[in-house]
Amino acid sequence: MEGSTLTSVRVAGIVAGTLAANLALRIALNRFFTRAERGDADRIASLRQVAATARRVVLAVIAGLLILDTLGISIGVLVAALGVIGLAISFGAQPLIRDIIGYVSFVFADNFRVGEEVAIVGMRGELLKFELRGVVLRVSDDEGERLAYVPYSKIATVENFDRAIEDA
Repeated sequence: MEGSTLTSVRVAGIVAGTLAANLALRIALNRFFTRAERGDADRIASLRQVAATARRVVLAVIAGLLILDTLGISIGVLVAALGVIGLAISFGAQPLIRDIIGYVSFVFADNFRVGEEVAIVGMRGELLKFELRGVVLRVSDDEGERLAYVPYSKIATVENFDRAIEDA
């Protein structure tokens, strides 16, 4: 085969492999989340979105690097530069990364759900929703009713008033 034809075939193979890996990962993640669902569909649905986005980004980066390498572009320097940039970003994004990891761990732990009354960081209220960076509480006290946004990185202990000890 001619050089450019061989390169085109390789690029097509990378794209086809990426699409196949995407399909296989999507099926595996769907099966996993279907089994993990314990009656709280909203909680699992939001986690599905995070996993789907991560799947797409990782596959796109890997495919892009493989295609650049196939086209004859040296990716060694690019990978090293991306590593340094990633390290710099990770230092600046530590709170965000901590919150995302907290989000995943709280969703999987199933310590509290939307609609339950909880006490978090000294505030007691109804949990309205899980967001990527934190939870939203409806807090009612002497000052009235208000919303409280609590980042996952700030949550050390949680009291759940809607579950009995037998439920734990």
